[in-house]
Amino acid sequence: MLFRLRLVFKMGKILQFHFIIWTIFFLSVSGLKAVGSQFVNVPGCVDELKNGTQNALIYFPENRMGKSSLSVSHNDWYGGFSVASVGISSPLFGGQGLLRFKYGGFENLELRSEAPSDEPLSFYSAFGLNITGGFQFQYNDFQTAVLLRMVQLRIHTHSSSGLSGNISILKPISRDWKIGFSLAHLGFMSPYIDEKPELPTSGNLIVTHHTTFNQLLNTFSFSGGYVPSIDNYIFSANNAVSWKYLNLSVVSHITRDVTQVSGGISFLIGMYQIQYGFQIGSHRLGFSQVLELIVLLP
Repeated sequence: MLFRLRLVFKMGKILQFHFIIWTIFFLSVSGLKAVGSQFVNVPGCVDELKNGTQNALIYFPENRMGKSSLSVSHNDWYGGFSVASVGISSPLFGGQGLLRFKYGGFENLELRSEAPSDEPLSFYSAFGLNITGGFQFQYNDFQTAVLLRMVQLRIHTHSSSGLSGNISILKPISRDWKIGFSLAHLGFMSPYIDEKPELPTSGNLIVTHHTTFNQLLNTFSFSGGYVPSIDNYIFSANNAVSWKYLNLSVVSHITRDVTQVSGGISFLIGMYQIQYGFQIGSHRLGFSQVLELIVLLP
């Protein structure tokens, strides 16, 4: 169910918000839903921009397993929607723990009455906040990652909050192949005014393949899933090449109406890892990019 804002906004901002969310999960929606329940899909880090938010395992990359790290990132999303994220990861109970904060929003939005006027009644902001806790562990041959998000959304004086969870499981089926599944954004949101936001819950198939040649590691992954709430699908194919301290990746995302291409580069210098990601698409809404700094803690 969509947010139905009962205030009248400047038309340019409404269209801007509309395009942002349509791009986020390749949907076509109306109103001010950019800071709605789809905020959980707005990328807060490079891995989210490249791979989406459906697979919980992307938050636990292999090169940081068994190590403590601190990450800071900034995302210039479509339509001027700015997102900042801070996260910390550390070994925990024989696995890997994660705590991440993500904040994004708009400032200085105009509040207007239904009667036309030259000046707005006032200015206000709209924002979303995610606090994510996660845990990744290995049980027999099953690699499992679990995420729990606390979501807070606020538009003017109205707000909604809730919980969202992800679980992903991957199992080797041969020396180089793994297969698994992911359930994403299971949860609930409290009512916004008199309507209840609906999370973009999805079920996804995951397949990965690793190839090693001398010092080169090539990783191919495929994921595909269905989102019942909007009757749409999403397929992603990712190919990443790692050589020593350098990683390059290209990802294609396909839905019923939109095709997008994401890419990224990552390099490690001592205890510092710098990551850059970008995304362009057939929607012609512009160019989105994320810059992230990761510090490997002693």
